[in-house]
Formats: sequence, C-alpha cells, structure tokens
Amino acid sequence: MRSAGLRLWRRLLLAQARGMSPESMLAKSRQQATQAARDAASRSPAYRVLLAEAGIDVAQLARLRDPAQLPLLTKANTFARFSLEQLAGSLQPRELADVLTSSGNGGDTFGFSLATRRSHDRSWYGIDLGLQDAFDVDGRSTLLVNCLPMGVVFKSRAVTVANVSVREDMACAILREVGPSFEQCIVCTDPLFVNRLLDHAQTAGVDWTALSASLILGEEVLVEAQREYIAARTGIDLDRDPRRLVGSSFGVGELGLNLLFETRESIRLQRALALAPLGAAWLCRPVSQCAMPVLFCFNPMRCHVEIVEPDAHGFGALCITMLDNQAVIALPRYLTGDVARLISPAEAAQACTAAGLQAPWLPMLALRGRSRDHSRSPLAVEDIKQAIYCDHELARALTGAFSLGQRADGVLHLQLQARPGLDPVPHDLTAGLARRLAPAGQRLEIAILPAGEFAHHSVQDYERKFRYLDETLSAHPASYSAG
Repeated sequence: MRSAGLRLWRRLLLAQARGMSPESMLAKSRQQATQAARDAASRSPAYRVLLAEAGIDVAQLARLRDPAQLPLLTKANTFARFSLEQLAGSLQPRELADVLTSSGNGGDTFGFSLATRRSHDRSWYGIDLGLQDAFDVDGRSTLLVNCLPMGVVFKSRAVTVANVSVREDMACAILREVGPSFEQCIVCTDPLFVNRLLDHAQTAGVDWTALSASLILGEEVLVEAQREYIAARTGIDLDRDPRRLVGSSFGVGELGLNLLFETRESIRLQRALALAPLGAAWLCRPVSQCAMPVLFCFNPMRCHVEIVEPDAHGFGALCITMLDNQAVIALPRYLTGDVARLISPAEAAQACTAAGLQAPWLPMLALRGRSRDHSRSPLAVEDIKQAIYCDHELARALTGAFSLGQRADGVLHLQLQARPGLDPVPHDLTAGLARRLAPAGQRLEIAILPAGEFAHHSVQDYERKFRYLDETLSAHPASYSAG
C-alpha cells in the first residue's frame, strides 16, 4: 500500500474507532476473550492441560461466555512448567521471524513472545496507528529515536526509526545532526536511562525545543514528579503545549509492547487530579502514599483487561488476554504481576466533566506498580521516586538508582547513587527527602553514595531492569495473592 493510501486508512480506522463508545468496546472485548481461549486450546497442548486441571472440558469452551471462568496463567505455571513446543504446539522454525523475551526481573524464568513472519511484517500497523493518534505523524515528518534496552525494537512505515538502545552518545548524535531535518522528534526510553540521556544531551548541545521533541518512557512506572522534572529539562510546557509531551507506555514481554499507554487526555486528567483536593481519594491513594497511581488507556480491541481479586477500592491483580489469534504462544488471562484497578467509562466521564476536560476516547485503568514490590516494603518504589523528583536539585545530583533495605533491628536504609563526577556528594540534600518519606512507626536512614561506591548497580549497565528493593526487606502486610 502506498503512503497516501496508508494515511487515508489510518484516518478512517481512527475515525471508526472513535465512533464506538467505551462501553461497546469493552463488551466486544469480553466476547473476543473467550474466542481467544478457544484458539489457544486448539493450538496449545499446555493450555489444554491447564484447562483440564481447572475442570474445564475443551468442548465446553464454545458455550463459555465469561472469561473469568478460565484458569489464570502466570510465568510459573506456563514458561517455568512447560516446554516451548507444549506452549506453542507445532512449531515451524522457518516461519518464526522474531523473539521478544521478558526482562527476567521476577525470577530465574524468562517468558517469550514469538512472532511469525506474517505477523512480524504487519507489526507496524498498530504502531503507526498509535503514533498517528498521539502525534499526527501523517501530518508531520517524524524521527523516532529508540533508546529502549534489552533489544526492544519496532518497525514503522510512518516515521523514521533509529534503534540505538542504551547508547546516549549515539542517540544525541542522531538528534543533533539528523533531527533538525524533521518537523518533530520522539525519544523512547525508560525512567532510569533518561537521566543519563538528559545529562549527555546537555553536554552535546541537543536543543529539545528546536527539535520539537517528545519523550515516551517504558519499562518502569513514570511518576508525576519525574514527568515534571523531564519536562523542565527539555523545555516542555505540560499544560499548554499542543504538540509535545512526556508520556509513558506499559508492555509485557510475553504479550506485547504498548498494551497500556498515556494519552494527552489521560495526562491532563492525571495532573488535574494531582492538584484537586479530592483527586487522591478518587484514585484511592492512601494518605501514606506520595505517588498517585498512573492513569493508562488501553485498546480493548487489542486486549481484554481484568482485575483479579480486587480489594475494597477495586485494586487487584492486573490480568490481560491478547485478542490476536496470530500469537504463536497464546496466554489467555495472563497475570502481569502488577496492581491496578479499572475505571468505568461513567467514572472517567464524571471526573473529566468536574475538571473541565475532554475524556479519553478509550477505556482507562489506574496502575499502582509491581505487586511484588508493594507486598515487600512499607515504602513503595513509586513513592520514593516521587519524593526524589519533587526536588529538582536533588534529582540533578542523582542517577535515579537507589536501593531500599532493612537492618535486623527493623531500621530501613535508603541508599541513593550520586551522579558520576559529583564531588563532593551533597549529603545535605537528604533532609527534605527524609521528611517526605518517613514511614509511620519506622526509622529511615538515607545516604547518598558516590557513583563508584553504590554496589547495587553499575553505572554502565542499563540493559537489565533495576531492582530497587533489597532482599533484606521483610514482608509487608499489603499483598495481592492472585499475582
């Protein structure tokens, strides 16, 4: 298809999708989730075993209407238990074009997503549709610099892509020399590496404003204070700029990229709620939490989203069913290991009306973060990030890496890594951080360590997801058993 035809196709498809109500999209998504289970059972010996163990006969699937009756899948009962052939069925190696692995951050087992050549060749369809919806890439020439780690790459026919991974020198050279030829630039990275990228960009003379550059961050939860910090360093007016933004994206290696994503509308609502007296209550944020849950949109025509075993506020284990029957390894009702709650379309519309904002056209959920982290620590990783980035002077002095541990006497200790070359280390900056973080009933000791003395993270290694919580932390009462 020629470029003009693709642009027309995207415009028509987005117009058609925007014409559907969120309620009708969610209802159709629920129906397609049961079809996804039937497809999985027809191809995957492992899934048939899991169905049998749950007391479900494959013949019953045709009559099943509620996907919540299906077994829950995890990395432990799929990839850690079954072989690849048991999960995928009959494999044709010559037909496989791409392998994407999970980070392995949750343990020793890796999950995999396999793509056939046919689906891989068409992977740009969804990517370009999302880029058009967010950035009008059909109307503006666009350079996308991909700094995501772990070999995460993607294809596009609407934008020019530079896949550089975690090489800040390469990324900045491309932005400085190639970027001015385009009407806008988009940088995809993560909330830890972005600090290194911003520091190098300042030295390299990258003009973010002249490039009309936006940033999309994945791999970790982006807290609101870091969004503001990044915007301040790149000259983005978060509340008034109609073109540029700092947003975040959520993917799962076993399922796919960009499953959840922020939009301009969801970001405006997030920021309005952060300032509103009742905003914290609307998002069910306990008073002890610094960071608000992140509002994400999702495409219910691509994935069916559930919350398993929700608590009294609606927060529970995030469960996703991909609706693409082309997946080599089908994983219906897969638990991602995150804590979230669904936001009904009526609830979203009411909040946007009260704030004088336009509601997102897609359904939303509120994401808190990793369930494993929340169950192990009285301080959430997101709360620590929020407390750090509230103070831009402190944030500029740090790499963003930190480690929270606990001594035998119960005292919590938080170690922060200073930016390389920072000498002397400004220890006095921790006073405000201690006030913002002090957990009820527990002592907290904070120390900023020189980059080379911070033992938990090599300043050169951004290929692995960073583990912020030390193994010395004892179990925390809050838990989500389904995850």
